[in-house]
Amino acid sequence: MRVPVGVKVGVFALAVMGSYSYFANSIPQIESKPPQELSLEGGQVTTAQLVKAGEEIFKTKGTCEVCHRIGQKGTRAPDLAGVGSRATARAAERATKGKPLRPGMTAKQYLLESLLDPGAYAVEGYPPIMPAVDKPPIGLNRSEVWALVAFLQSLGGTVDVTLNDIPATVGAGGAGGGGAAAEVKLPGDPKAGEAIFAGKGGCIACHKAGKVGAAQVGPDLSQIAKIQTPDYIMKKILDPAGMGTVAGYPKGVMPPTFGQTLTAREYTDLVSFLLTLK
Repeated sequence: MRVPVGVKVGVFALAVMGSYSYFANSIPQIESKPPQELSLEGGQVTTAQLVKAGEEIFKTKGTCEVCHRIGQKGTRAPDLAGVGSRATARAAERATKGKPLRPGMTAKQYLLESLLDPGAYAVEGYPPIMPAVDKPPIGLNRSEVWALVAFLQSLGGTVDVTLNDIPATVGAGGAGGGGAAAEVKLPGDPKAGEAIFAGKGGCIACHKAGKVGAAQVGPDLSQIAKIQTPDYIMKKILDPAGMGTVAGYPKGVMPPTFGQTLTAREYTDLVSFLLTLK
């Protein structure tokens, strides 16, 4: 008896599916378990766990890699390779040149100050553009700052920072420790601001902003609202030189005339667009 072609195809398909099912079921199944929560302030954390948590914060919530690199020069901010050992020398340098003077500053105190009060002492050649990490827009809590300091110390140095070294007031200003960045609502239109960025403002000639533009004459602004405060963004447009030049980029390129060439509405729209870049 002649078997129809459709039946043959159906039997073949069932055989193939059956063989794949058998193969799949023969593979040992791995039980999925959620990662154990790491309680930094509960005292049940090893140095290795603390450093690992700090590295994760460095790469994610802290947004440190937007400006800093480890073992790579030419970025917006200092190369952090070996900063754990170099912090001692930096502390001595800061005590000499900083205002007010703080003789006897330890390496971990210097690293902590660099995170909580970065404007107190900027490394020579770099402008003071870093926001305090325990405040918006970054908003790390006390435990996260502790872990981040430990990670930085581990880069060539000895990890000896304790939770008691982190002021109890760090990150205490909002829910969840660091608190969420306060949303700034301007009476501007982000879509109109994007048009200003690409058109009248001419920003696209030097900057990239997400999907808009590709130029690298100036810094990439794709995450500017995530790493800088609205106050900095607004002032940078009107007084670019006064807010410092990002390391690795030429000085004096950004025009200081936007306050005259843009209308108040256009300026507000442009800032509104930049505040969406997270």
